[in-house]
Amino acid sequence: MSSPNRFPRPQTRGPWLLAVVMLIVLALCCFAGLLISIAQQGGESTASPAATSAPPASGERLVVPNVTDQRLPDAEQRLKALGFDDPRVVDATGRGRVVVSRQNWIVRAQEPAAGSRVDRSAEITLRVSKPTDSAPTDVPSDGVIPDVVCRDLQSAQDALQAAGFYVLASVDGSGQGRRQLVDRNWVVVEQSVAAGSRPARSTRVLLTVVKIGEPTDRCPG
Repeated sequence: MSSPNRFPRPQTRGPWLLAVVMLIVLALCCFAGLLISIAQQGGESTASPAATSAPPASGERLVVPNVTDQRLPDAEQRLKALGFDDPRVVDATGRGRVVVSRQNWIVRAQEPAAGSRVDRSAEITLRVSKPTDSAPTDVPSDGVIPDVVCRDLQSAQDALQAAGFYVLASVDGSGQGRRQLVDRNWVVVEQSVAAGSRPARSTRVLLTVVKIGEPTDRCPG
């Protein structure tokens, strides 16, 4: 006869371990679901105020500055600095000229008027002209000094040469001693030899000039 086992066989623990693992997994799933629910509620509460916020206020109203008698680039820059859109530019003489060299044009009138309070998107119209628009247009006569006041320096020199005078010089009327590098950017405000006179062709004619857009009572434009 075989002798009985002295030690009992250990009981199987497989079912118990499986049950414990399942309980742990279930608890983790519940905890994860709770975290997701809390996160969703937090997102909804954060987005809610934005959805119910008041609509933006209407356009800001600005005071229109006075830009008359200013050079066109300076007027445009001032309007832009205040928040206005680019202005509409119109030839004040009614000739419909296209503005190419903006620094050669002066603002003569504006719409709306200075001091008006308008929406920042309102259209600003600037009516511009050149100081040389008031210059005489007579055809030069041979041997006769033409009137070149209010002409740009280049056309003044051309008129004098067409009349037979070639000894020409120009000087900065502001007293700053600036050189006239681009003649068409300067306007004649005074000439040393009177228009209509008949001096010798060797006579030196001195033209006093200022930059277009600088104050001058002689050339209102």
